[in-house]
Amino acid sequence: MGNTLKSAATEKESDVQESLTADNNDMLVMIYDYPPATISQPIFRIGEKLRIIAEEGDWWRVRSFNTGSENYIPRACAARVYHGWLFEGIGRQKAEELLQLSGNRLGSFLIRQSESQKGTYCLSVRCYSDIPQKLVKHYRIFRLPNKWYYIQERLTFQCLEDLVNHYCEVADGLCCLLTHPCLAELGTETSSEQPVILRRNQFNWKNVKR
Repeated sequence: MGNTLKSAATEKESDVQESLTADNNDMLVMIYDYPPATISQPIFRIGEKLRIIAEEGDWWRVRSFNTGSENYIPRACAARVYHGWLFEGIGRQKAEELLQLSGNRLGSFLIRQSESQKGTYCLSVRCYSDIPQKLVKHYRIFRLPNKWYYIQERLTFQCLEDLVNHYCEVADGLCCLLTHPCLAELGTETSSEQPVILRRNQFNWKNVKR
């Protein structure tokens, strides 16, 4: 009587929330200028990185990594970012807009929640193209019943970090290698914290005795 069964969709949404809260990061990225230029000179601009100082209802008090200035912004104007590349609450169009900003280059990437299939993710990558509308490619990240992730069925990963690390080492069917998290090359505040590091595999098959 006390047991309840979760639907597959509910389990997927729960898994996504676990990934988003596993690393309690307090970094934000502006997804709109605030205030809008039509009202006054923006205090913070789209793509700018912010540190959360305080959360007050529908508002955040934030500090800019770039300028050090502090102010309040509505929550809807910024996306919380985990691991440096997992963006919460943005869709395909906003991902493309962010990846086309000047702080990015070939191979810049982010992972976001899928708009069309709740509980799953998409990998968005800036690639090479002469056509602005095709500068960003999107790849659905699927989930197996055992909760491992994959883009191609022949390659599965226990967590999103492993998936990212693999595609930083080899494109393996993607448009290019993953090089930097979205907007990683923009200035950040001086801090004693360790920067985001994309692990490189040091294993050498030549050293294996056959």
